[in-house]
Amino acid sequence: MINEYTVPDFTDKPVKALFFGAIADKLGKHVSLLPASDVHVAADVVKAVGCEDFAPLLIAINQTQVNDMQTPIKAGDEIAIMPPFSGG
Repeated sequence: MINEYTVPDFTDKPVKALFFGAIADKLGKHVSLLPASDVHVAADVVKAVGCEDFAPLLIAINQTQVNDMQTPIKAGDEIAIMPPFSGG
């Protein structure tokens, strides 16, 4: 039973994967929620959503770009998966 004295269990929060550009087009969606227990590093998220064939990828965790696909992921994190950008 939940009451005002219950401390929420934040380990149940999902990991939110956001997709941009050609990746979103190919997957047919812009967001996916993943159980935090299924993903432990950025590479797990990429594999879980079916993006392992896209290369290169830009990855941001909680709006901070990361270069290491072994960067840890925790419950409630937001992972943005993007194709490389160019422009002028």
